[in-house]
Amino acid sequence: MTPIAIIEAIATVLWVYAGVGLVEWIRHVARSERRQHIPHMAELLGNLVPAMIALVVVVMAGALIGLPSVVVIIAVLFPAGVAFGLHQSLNDLRETSWRYEGIKLAVILLIAAFVIWRRQFG
Repeated sequence: MTPIAIIEAIATVLWVYAGVGLVEWIRHVARSERRQHIPHMAELLGNLVPAMIALVVVVMAGALIGLPSVVVIIAVLFPAGVAFGLHQSLNDLRETSWRYEGIKLAVILLIAAFVIWRRQFG
């Protein structure tokens, strides 16, 4: 496996994690009271902002220093920031057990493995 394929695989896992987290977040917000929808959205944005600021700082530093691999860093940093923000928002919305998180992670890894396999051989 080439380094680019490894970075792509890591990014795919993070995107799948973010996608599953978004679906779960939407489910929790839809079940909450209607007056809570805007505060939940504001909290999600508040959790996404620090990650996106870090992304902008990395891009600016890469442009100033002249890093040739800043695109590779962005390919992983952006989905990681989205996944982190959704994860933090979900932690405030729900009570979960380690067992639930383990099952969720297993499902995410299976979906990501299927997507990676389809991209490589399909």
